[in-house]
Amino acid sequence: MTRASMQLFRGLSVLTLFTLVLPGCKKDPEPEPEKEVKTAPEPVVLPDPGPVEPRFDLSGPTPPETSTVVFSVDGALTPLACFNKDKGALASGADCVGLVAEGSEVYMESSFGKKALEKTGAGTATSMCADEGAIPVAALSSGADYDWAVWPKSLAPTFTQISPDTWSDRGARLDEAETKAVQEAIAKVKKSAGEFQPKQKATIDIDGDGTDELFASAVLINPNDPDTYLFSGLFMAPGGDLTKLQLIDQAKKGADVIKLFGAVDLNGDGKRELWTGISFDGGAGERMVELKDKPTVMGKWTCGAGG
Repeated sequence: MTRASMQLFRGLSVLTLFTLVLPGCKKDPEPEPEKEVKTAPEPVVLPDPGPVEPRFDLSGPTPPETSTVVFSVDGALTPLACFNKDKGALASGADCVGLVAEGSEVYMESSFGKKALEKTGAGTATSMCADEGAIPVAALSSGADYDWAVWPKSLAPTFTQISPDTWSDRGARLDEAETKAVQEAIAKVKKSAGEFQPKQKATIDIDGDGTDELFASAVLINPNDPDTYLFSGLFMAPGGDLTKLQLIDQAKKGADVIKLFGAVDLNGDGKRELWTGISFDGGAGERMVELKDKPTVMGKWTCGAGG
């Protein structure tokens, strides 16, 4: 065998040996594809909208440690009723004006959630509906509009305003038992064949026992004149007990409707006084009712309402 043949033979042997050994060798594992790591989405942080209306500090003395006044708001503050701490008694109208000094801070609010703290002006004014002896407030003189006001501001937390929805056509609906009870209560006051029509249905806890009283305003329509009523009044069922319905207030004129507007504890005895309203063709008025052994109206209707 030639030297070249020997070298070729040795090269082929080595190659063969390498080939035979190769299948038994361990290969390094191929790297696995990286798995997609799912992360939780970043939480959406909504901007803080903040309060929808100003927040007021309504702390301060409360009755019977302080005198109080509740007002109707009509271009000025018309006093509806008050508690005189020195006399320890409730009063109404002109007897309340002297309790509020010039520069006193009053709290005002509307059913739409509009609120304000303002200071009273000097002397007295005349309301937009010509009630004399009202108390001026600069914001009201400039056209601001609210439904009620109280002095001092610390009386406000005891005040509850009834939603106007309660005297809408839907909100005023009574169920069968309520309708029967109110009709029977009306019959004890006014026997008439007029058509029964509810005007308001509202609930509110008046005495703080945790159970709402039921209030229902209703009329009997005059069959000879559908625009007038044979009866119009506001009833209350203490604790919602329809067997104890009592007449809170009754309209004197044929086209008037009485509603419950709200309630506030003026003298701190735990029982709220009622803020009522009367509407008639072309106007409206307000006054307060004290719930003694029997309901007692406090003062005259504002705006010359009620007759």
